[in-house]
Amino acid sequence: MSPSKRGRGHRIRILSIGFGAVLSCWSCTKTAAPSLRILAFRDRQSTALRESLPDFEKAYGISVQMDDIPAESMATKMMTDLAAGGTYDVYAMDEPFVPQFASSLLPVKEWPQGEGKWDAKNFEDASLEAASVDGVLMGLPVNGNVYQYIYRKDLFESPLEKENFLKQYGRVLSPAKTFQEILELARFFHRPPKLYGFAPFTKMSEGTTVELLWLFSGFGIAPGSGGPARNTIEEALNFYGSLLKTAPKSAKSWHHTERMTAYAKGKIAQMVTWNSFFFDLEDEDKSLVAGKTGYAPSPGTSKTSIAGSWIAGVRRSSPEARHAAEFVRWWTSKALGEKLIPLGLSSPRRDLLTEPTLAQKFPWLEATHLNFEAAFLRPRHTDYRSISSDLSKVFTRWIAGQEETANATDQLVTAYARLERIAAPVPSGTLNLKDERSKVSPDVSGMTGDAPPQNKVK
Repeated sequence: MSPSKRGRGHRIRILSIGFGAVLSCWSCTKTAAPSLRILAFRDRQSTALRESLPDFEKAYGISVQMDDIPAESMATKMMTDLAAGGTYDVYAMDEPFVPQFASSLLPVKEWPQGEGKWDAKNFEDASLEAASVDGVLMGLPVNGNVYQYIYRKDLFESPLEKENFLKQYGRVLSPAKTFQEILELARFFHRPPKLYGFAPFTKMSEGTTVELLWLFSGFGIAPGSGGPARNTIEEALNFYGSLLKTAPKSAKSWHHTERMTAYAKGKIAQMVTWNSFFFDLEDEDKSLVAGKTGYAPSPGTSKTSIAGSWIAGVRRSSPEARHAAEFVRWWTSKALGEKLIPLGLSSPRRDLLTEPTLAQKFPWLEATHLNFEAAFLRPRHTDYRSISSDLSKVFTRWIAGQEETANATDQLVTAYARLERIAAPVPSGTLNLKDERSKVSPDVSGMTGDAPPQNKVK
């Protein structure tokens, strides 16, 4: 080979190597698509959300890994994860635990701007207060639950039942408006073994604390109202004891599954429960009382509905805070809510709960909105979990007959005093919704919150 040909070949090899180096350098600098890790509670709603994740990933170019675990394990999982430095960008949590984790969350007013927008006026006030600490929003509500009153509409509208009730009580048969009427109705419909007057919540858990707080509310005992008199708590326990006599004997250790199954089988005349269960009650494959349930404002002269919203917060130290905020705005958008309500979403959005077209298909939405407007929150402080456990233990031991009423009353007075002394509840109106609304743009829909599905009723 001549020297000139050898030179040309050498130059070609140099150019090839150089061009390859340029391509290699370009591929090295090309950034990978952002990714998020989400920790959510496991229920029908998280399943529906998971099915919608491809819509978000396609619209925003962000990949999402969502882990869902039982709701009762969320607080422990969060503490463990945050103690290790934090591996999730977004955490979902029940509202009583927001103050406990607030220091690890990025306030909404500090969220980076993005395409998705939200407007406070579209959410129930109680759900926003649940997501706040000292009036500062720490996340957005994703699951709007209210502990509220339901009843067997078919029984209450029966001419024969109306006639018999009028003879016995001298008034028209109608849904309870006071706690005394709850007891009267429970006694009237107590016809074991086919029908019972009331379905209690009696298994030791956060659920029994909620049931106790609901019971107390009917006697004027509410967070922030001051420590109750001993005789008031004893009166409340005696009232609940009377209600227990109208429930099945097996109801001394009932969780959600047992009580909702009993109601779905047509064995319960009235109860108070979370609206997240209503979807299954209207499913003919899972409920014998589909179309036979009435949804009403909770009885009582004061606030007796309990708000129980779940919120989604962005980890303060997340390197993907901008994308995490985008995800939460999408998760709480009206467009996604419209898609998820038919799949079982308990929405915290006022504009969806009051939407006439949706109300026709899902008859509990209007009542849920009304109960939200008259709801109170569980106490908001870092020691709530511990005090809730103490209240639940005493209450369930008393229900099981392991504590005399006098002893249980003394212990509940002490525990509730701790609740009042430590609690810094967010009273209605503390969250300055006017200021929050002035900071955000009108809601722009994105691209499109403890209730396991029930088994079929047999």
